Amino acid sequence: MSEHTITLSEHTYQALLEVAQKQGLTPEIWILSQLYQPQPEAEPLSEKIGDLIGAIDSQVEPLNQFRATYFGEQIATKLSEQGLRRP
Repeated sequence: MSEHTITLSEHTYQALLEVAQKQGLTPEIWILSQLYQPQPEAEPLSEKIGDLIGAIDSQVEPLNQFRATYFGEQIATKLSEQGLRRP
């Protein structure tokens, strides 16, 4: 088996050594233990965003009414120059 050298800053090596010693491991074994940790199963996207999904009822009056601002008007002007218009 061949051996390889990794160069670490003193700060990084001391942090690695401290963590490994707290777990009763050598730095090399600690690094190996981190590489082979089982990856958690990916949660389906539908479950991650399930509580964010809703419905929009276009028949209901919106809760927030449009208020014109200088910044908003500047953006609307810019978009209208590109052929986009607000409803």
